[in-house]
Amino acid sequence: MAEVAEVEEATEKGPRTWPLRIAALLLAILGLPSILGLAALFTEAPITLDEESPRTVIAPEELRVIDEEETELARRRAAEAVEPVVTENLTAQSDLIQFVVDAFAVAQSVRSPGVDGDIPSASQQIDGLSQRLPVLEEEALRLLVDLTDAALSTARSEAQSIARTAAATEILEGEVEDYANNQLQTELARSTVGPEVSRLILEPILREALRPTRTVNEQETISAREAAAEAVEPVEVPFRRGTAIVRSGEIVTPIQLQALREAGLDGSDPLIEFAQALLLSVVLALVVAVYLRTYRPGIWATGRSLLLLVTLMTLFTVIALVINTVGVGGSERHYLIPVGAIAMMATILFDARVGVLSVIPMTALVAYQIPGTPGLVPFAAVSGLLSIPLVGEVTARNQLRATAWQSTIAYMVLAAAFNVVYSGFEGLVPALIAGLGNGILTALMVNGLLPFLESLFGVITASSLLDFADRNHPLLRELEAKAIGTYNHSVMVATLASRACRAIEADALLAEVMALYHDIGKVAKPYFFVENQVAIGNPHDELDDPRQSALIIQRHVTDGVEMALVHKLPPEIVDGIRTHHGTTVVAYFYRQALARAEDGLAAEPDEAFFRYKGKKPFSREQAVLMLSDCCEGAVRAASSRDGGMSRDTISSIVTGLIGDRVADGQLDNSPLTFADLRAVEHSLIEGLEGVYHPRIQYPKDPRKAAGVAEEARKETEIEARAAEAADAKRAELKARTEPAGDQDDEHGDDVVEPLDRRRQGDGQDGTAGAA
Repeated sequence: MAEVAEVEEATEKGPRTWPLRIAALLLAILGLPSILGLAALFTEAPITLDEESPRTVIAPEELRVIDEEETELARRRAAEAVEPVVTENLTAQSDLIQFVVDAFAVAQSVRSPGVDGDIPSASQQIDGLSQRLPVLEEEALRLLVDLTDAALSTARSEAQSIARTAAATEILEGEVEDYANNQLQTELARSTVGPEVSRLILEPILREALRPTRTVNEQETISAREAAAEAVEPVEVPFRRGTAIVRSGEIVTPIQLQALREAGLDGSDPLIEFAQALLLSVVLALVVAVYLRTYRPGIWATGRSLLLLVTLMTLFTVIALVINTVGVGGSERHYLIPVGAIAMMATILFDARVGVLSVIPMTALVAYQIPGTPGLVPFAAVSGLLSIPLVGEVTARNQLRATAWQSTIAYMVLAAAFNVVYSGFEGLVPALIAGLGNGILTALMVNGLLPFLESLFGVITASSLLDFADRNHPLLRELEAKAIGTYNHSVMVATLASRACRAIEADALLAEVMALYHDIGKVAKPYFFVENQVAIGNPHDELDDPRQSALIIQRHVTDGVEMALVHKLPPEIVDGIRTHHGTTVVAYFYRQALARAEDGLAAEPDEAFFRYKGKKPFSREQAVLMLSDCCEGAVRAASSRDGGMSRDTISSIVTGLIGDRVADGQLDNSPLTFADLRAVEHSLIEGLEGVYHPRIQYPKDPRKAAGVAEEARKETEIEARAAEAADAKRAELKARTEPAGDQDDEHGDDVVEPLDRRRQGDGQDGTAGAA
């Protein structure tokens, strides 16, 4: 997606972006120095909580250490054992009963005669109840209207009795749902109004009326629990003189660390190492921040992207630290450090520029962590930069396999070359082995971590887009099965959108995938959309209500968003569904409503009601999808009505629709320029013309037919003459072997004549066939 779209997306998310940006900053400024400081901890042997102790420490004198954790746990248990101090909530009790009384008062009022003395009809009563008792479903409203006055009175009495029982019961905050699912069901089971009335009418009203009838006195409860906690004595752990506080290799517990600190035996302070690492991290963070803010504002404005980039750097730092501290092998083992793997993932997850940027801090970190291997720094820089073009054109996961062996060979060559340049031929074989291991580690990391990072950070890449473009995806299969017309429309829109995006150098694959899914919401009510109305009437004619029809049409957007979220489609595709109609008007039904208003059959319609409740496109791909969708639908509809479409007609439709969208402000939030709009318009006209152009019956060209026949005759002349000669030779041999006499005279002509007829037939057949 374009950078400006990323900025727009981050701006719309607002405050939600800042926590991720702060987390990325903290991880870069504090996390990396903390990890780098671990190297000093291993060499200076400090003792750390929850780590293996590098040495055994003996208590010089008896120590008694308060186990803060156990003490706190014991005090917490004592406090939790104190029951909450509760008081009655008289207002809630009264409101609970009054809600039930009011509900049945409404039920009684809608069936009362009006000013003219007439009792409202059942439909009028239902309309009145639906507005004043939204808690009841339509089936319940019908049942309530059908109740006799006596049955209604009985139901009211039963509900009020159950409400008074609930009001008298102790219901605390958080216990309302439990009461509704248990005790309320018991009370309803005892009701005499019948199970249907109880389930459809009483239960929804009573559930809505329920609320906490008792309030916890927080102050008194806190005081009682604090008193109980203070009464608990501290839990002490003794360490006798001459006994081991902690042994070498043992995991250090908080109690052991506390005892060591009290005795001053917890090791040296690694603050100097941390300060050096902190300074390095700050410098690197500032350099990366300036670059991103200047050249990649989309990533800078997106906290999620920043956190992903810092996570990659953190992962690299951890792996480098592990390889550095493992004592297996000589200094050549450092060629295992996978700079190329991180550079590849940064390139795939972001782009090549960010991949190059990531090599700079990784090279600096290698130089800081492993200063004693001179060939390692150039190896890190070159191997990282070389890895970027290997994945620059990757559009599918299977292409990563070819990248794996290419990078492995490259790392082996580089490791050997830099080892020879800086250290001579000594250690050449270990360097080659380390380069081989680096390639294998890179392949495992890229293939194993890339899908995980895509899913964790919500990043969509070309390879993941191709996965969603697979027509066997459950959503696309469902769309094809339930709404084949919409499916074909989506495929056509995908082709148009992809083509238009290529014309303006936008993300064509993203636009294509968004287009495939943009109308999945139509599977909920497929026959309400014209492209699926094959051999059936138009259901909208049966509705005969433009507002209802508009709602049905509008809801395919929200239904599509819900389906996309359920199937965990990436946010970019969900945004494509949400924005493909923007806030445009459902024009057909709005005009229908206007016509009814002019005829005096209905009130003047509100245009806002007939507008889609989506969002305006905020990326170039979303804007192209909107234009492709409306233009394809309009041209298809016109083509179905008028037959084939001329280029001028298609151009007029496309130009008009694009102008309408611009005039309506639908493209205000998108970064499309006027030049982009002209290119998109031209692309859509060409694409639609290729599908909906008039089918012209071209006259046959006899000259072309003659030319084709002559060409065919030349191609087969040699083979035909050879076959003719072979036939003649066989006839001659047959004549020689048969007895002489009348028989020869009788059959001799038969031998030649078929050959003559066959020769003539070949020419005629060949001419006719060519014609």
